[in-house]
Amino acid sequence: MQYVNAVIAVALLGFALLRRDAPVEAAMFVVGALLAAIAFKHWLGTWMVRVLAIVAAGAMFSFFAQFFALVPTLHEHWYLRPQEAVDAVALLFAGFAMIPVLSEYSCRMKASAECERGRRQSEERKPLLAGVRNPLASRQTP
Repeated sequence: MQYVNAVIAVALLGFALLRRDAPVEAAMFVVGALLAAIAFKHWLGTWMVRVLAIVAAGAMFSFFAQFFALVPTLHEHWYLRPQEAVDAVALLFAGFAMIPVLSEYSCRMKASAECERGRRQSEERKPLLAGVRNPLASRQTP
């Protein structure tokens, strides 16, 4: 989950750089990136995790609200216009990207053994192709 949050933070910072002409939207992307970056720190207190979860939920709904407000203003072939396409895709991506960030904060608020056990199991999981055997190695030589 740490890698996912790191990728989300970098992507949202990239979108903030693309939206430098709109400082309010760029600031929202920076806030989302900060929330994603802070999510993989484990030194946060319980009250801070709650506040960050509320801010993450607000950011997620804000991104979706901005996207749905943008949709009626798009032209017929908006996907052929680079600026409109970047605006729409950035807001939609940011809204969906806040889901794993909010999930991380939610998991910490639960602070149950199941949450920590799931984290340990995912960290101990073998690589994707570790169980695939090499067909040449399985043959016995005469």
